[in-house]
Amino acid sequence: MKGAVVRAPNHLGDLVMALPALEAAPHDVLVLDTIAPLLTMARIEGTVIPLTRGTAGFARAVSRLRRGNYARGVLLTPSFSSAFLFAAAGIPNRRGTSTDARSLLLTDCVPSYPFTKLHRAKTYWTLLSNNTMPDPLRPRLTVPDEARARWRALAPDGPLIGLFPGGNAPSRRWSPASFADLATRLAARGARVVVFGGPTERDLTKQVAGSHATDLGGQTDLPLLAAGLAACDLVVTNDSGPLHMAAAVGTPTISTWGAGDPLVTGPLGPGQRLVRHPELPCVPCTRNVCPRSGHGTRLPDAHNECLALITIDEVDALI
Repeated sequence: MKGAVVRAPNHLGDLVMALPALEAAPHDVLVLDTIAPLLTMARIEGTVIPLTRGTAGFARAVSRLRRGNYARGVLLTPSFSSAFLFAAAGIPNRRGTSTDARSLLLTDCVPSYPFTKLHRAKTYWTLLSNNTMPDPLRPRLTVPDEARARWRALAPDGPLIGLFPGGNAPSRRWSPASFADLATRLAARGARVVVFGGPTERDLTKQVAGSHATDLGGQTDLPLLAAGLAACDLVVTNDSGPLHMAAAVGTPTISTWGAGDPLVTGPLGPGQRLVRHPELPCVPCTRNVCPRSGHGTRLPDAHNECLALITIDEVDALI
């Protein structure tokens, strides 16, 4: 049998936070095909194995892992299905946290409670690496030259401020109207503004960009997004995957925080500034959808109050 294979995290931001651990341990990496291109910009020594969701993708992954004849598998994902995949592939030594009722599928089961308030980058390092943990851990991405060339052909020249108003969780998204007003304010001061977003966020980026910014919604793959973020002098973003990408390419950010816990999933590296209202008793709840209703602590509406309290002036004061 040969060495180890790592099941990488499923979300873009988590994958960025896992980079220091993945780079320190030269293992093969199994990762969702949709975010696998990110690893082409990292210093990964092992083979990157793309994984497609669904039954057919699961079966192909089992076959590929069996051919790899791995002696050890490390799960950076917390799910039952990822542990079942490694067990089905016949990997004899399987390490992961005791989450999602999967303990019986693991041969090296790590209690999850010590990681509750540990930054996720350190959690991944602890699960994967036997090396001494550096402090601070900092993910780094290198933008390919071809992506930089594509960016120059796509975006306006000169100093740029990037906005990313999207994200998967409603409890982590500042209002589109606030982003749009910020874009208008920045453009009125002569700033060049670009708005980033995924293919499903085109309506959102169009709303935010209006006539004051360049709308790039759905136009950037991961290498091109990295090039765009690197070209910006500043990125204003929600608590999101592109926030971590911007930090990893060395761009200063201002990020709006609602439900998330920056002690666990905050961006790493210099120049990262956060805007949040932790004085609310429910912050951070870490839920993807705000469960609150009725009258808020400081506002008439409790729903997403943590984000609604963030004003444009608060964000603008940091620019």
